[in-house]
Amino acid sequence: MKQMILRVVVMLVTFAMGVAVYGLILQRAVNKASAPACVQAVSPAPLDPAKASVAPVVPAAVIAPPVPVATPKPHFIIDYDPDTFYPYGMYYLMDPKPKDFENLEGFEMEQNGYADEVPAYIMVIKRYPDESTGSTSAVFGLVTKRRLVFATEKSSDTRIEYRFEGEFLRTDFDAVSGEDKAVLRGVLTRSKDGRTLVERTVRFKFVYMGC
Repeated sequence: MKQMILRVVVMLVTFAMGVAVYGLILQRAVNKASAPACVQAVSPAPLDPAKASVAPVVPAAVIAPPVPVATPKPHFIIDYDPDTFYPYGMYYLMDPKPKDFENLEGFEMEQNGYADEVPAYIMVIKRYPDESTGSTSAVFGLVTKRRLVFATEKSSDTRIEYRFEGEFLRTDFDAVSGEDKAVLRGVLTRSKDGRTLVERTVRFKFVYMGC
């Protein structure tokens, strides 16, 4: 009986010691978990104005005015005997005028006595319903006893240009001056910015404008 009581006492003492040790270990773990962390305050480095990133100021775009296109220098090729052939005067478009050229009066071709490098000039004449006129100068011309070819510059307001390729039907200009007789026939073309708008076969009569 005494041995049984002794065993029970030993068991109780051992249990009590185990509980005490476990409680001590648990208390230490809680103390470690709840301890505040040591945080070191860091002060920001002062900003160096020289190294500060500043977006560059972009000036407003300046739109330059358009540069006017220079008119090409006229170039004429003259290949005939002036003693037997004198084609200078006014060439009127003969009736019936093509509807596409109803405002075209004709063209004037004259010798240029002021510039040796440009021996002649050709000027296309336009007449409008209000009787006002306009003109466009040729920048290229080829004149022989048989053929006449010319091309004008672009009109400054409409950008229209003319081209003509034709042949002389007669050379006795004095004899037919002012008469309703064709002296020149060929293909007249009107274009804009390099695009052909209309092309017609036309005839011209002649009026001598010499002294």
